[in-house]
Amino acid sequence: MPRSSTSDVESPKTSDVFPRDVKESDELETLARQALARKIPSGNEAATKELKDMSLQLEREPNYLQGWLQVGILRKFLGDYDGASLAWQYASLIRPQEYIAFSNLGDLYHYYLKDFPKAEKYLRRAVDVKPDYVAGYKNLFDLYTLSYKEKKNLAESVLLEGIKKNPGDNYLQGILTSYRAGDL
Repeated sequence: MPRSSTSDVESPKTSDVFPRDVKESDELETLARQALARKIPSGNEAATKELKDMSLQLEREPNYLQGWLQVGILRKFLGDYDGASLAWQYASLIRPQEYIAFSNLGDLYHYYLKDFPKAEKYLRRAVDVKPDYVAGYKNLFDLYTLSYKEKKNLAESVLLEGIKKNPGDNYLQGILTSYRAGDL
């Protein structure tokens, strides 16, 4: 039977605006709960207050990307690296075509959590999503030359990939020249 009025029409839910399968929806809810339920670390008073305020806002607005990115930054600043990871993982799930959360996760896993395969995965995803993200290629290069020694052989090829995808940018070419000369 067709509806005769709009009084019985429900307003769209987040799940309708951003359609997801049940498994992904459950994963999002779990990640959000884990990220927001974490203890607020002590430390810098202004950062802890901002983290509390932002967490309350995200409970009301779970699709607010900038809020999740900021929660990750604050948690990282306060030394809660697992909490930062949860926030950025959530951000990467709600906006998989945005590169910033992937780049932040790559940096976190490279320099702080020292999980180089995860760092590579996230840094790779950042440049896959945004091929003109020149710093992303440099971040992968640094991972391969500074830390992930088993994959040092990929350092030059990642620079070449970045140069090919960004022909008007000389930054990566300069790094490649220095690397080939043995200066890096």
